[in-house]
Amino acid sequence: MELVLDELSLQEKYKFLSALVIPRPIALVSSRDASGRHNAAPFSFFNLFSEEPAVVVLGFSSRSEDEDTDSRKDTLKNIERVGAFVINMVDRGMAVGMNTCATQFPPGVNEAEAAGFTMAPCRFVDVKRIAEAPVSLECRLFQRIELSYRRALVLGEVLCVHVRDDILDPKTKRVIPEKYDPLARLYGTHYAWLGERFQMAIDSHDEWKAKQKG
Repeated sequence: MELVLDELSLQEKYKFLSALVIPRPIALVSSRDASGRHNAAPFSFFNLFSEEPAVVVLGFSSRSEDEDTDSRKDTLKNIERVGAFVINMVDRGMAVGMNTCATQFPPGVNEAEAAGFTMAPCRFVDVKRIAEAPVSLECRLFQRIELSYRRALVLGEVLCVHVRDDILDPKTKRVIPEKYDPLARLYGTHYAWLGERFQMAIDSHDEWKAKQKG
């Protein structure tokens, strides 16, 4: 089967593509407005794309299909005004609270507090992180890319990482896989977490040739 994207409706394209490219990590993004009021919202169009500089990417959509209407999400408006945000990774214990943060609360409501999360200060950015998150990434706005009137990408430079003590080896700075249980977004109302893990090393060319002969 082949699907030509130009022949699909906007909703069909979203549902089709977001159901195929899975699993996706969840960024529970905390931001604040010019008055200091905080906001928290989950995003799954998100990933890490560089280590030097350390850059993460968030995908934002407009609430309206009207090109002339400013329907940017509060998180995007806050990032543009303040120039900083925090990505709080979500583990299984935060699932219900993360889902609460997706509720369309009235303006001015701190979704993180409504979800029962604790806000904690950051080191380099004037935005609070979620203390219950296993990992929080302090980010400075690096670049904003306008894809269309409906879609924008925000690149954030990671300045500092807060990691829960039990999931990181302090000597090697490596994550302890058995202790880190991030939640993943699939599609619609479907989510998943990591199941059984396995290791698979990349062979050198000589090793690969030896295996072919064997």
